[in-house]
Amino acid sequence: MNHPVSAVTIPRARTLADRVRDVASSLGCNAIWVRASGPHVLLGLGAEEPFARVTPLGSGAFGLSFRSVDLSELSRTHGWEPLLLVDTLADIVEHALIGVAALPRPLDASGS
Repeated sequence: MNHPVSAVTIPRARTLADRVRDVASSLGCNAIWVRASGPHVLLGLGAEEPFARVTPLGSGAFGLSFRSVDLSELSRTHGWEPLLLVDTLADIVEHALIGVAALPRPLDASGS
């Protein structure tokens, strides 16, 4: 006996990059790009190299690292500074955006 088969749509799980993009957007920043790189998520502005890296640490904790640039004449290596901050994803993304002045300026009390 043949039973009819119905298609079941399984929603796609939100990736860490999706979640980082959502947090940045909720903070009013749409100027950054977000890209997964292995277990990390890289954040960048325009056509520039990434300026920050978000690393999942487990148990709802994330780490934030900023780009390290050695500008000596002998070396132009681009690495990452040690973890600067360990916190929730929302706080990590906010601090990354503050670090590069990518958040819109809040209005002062006069509304300007």
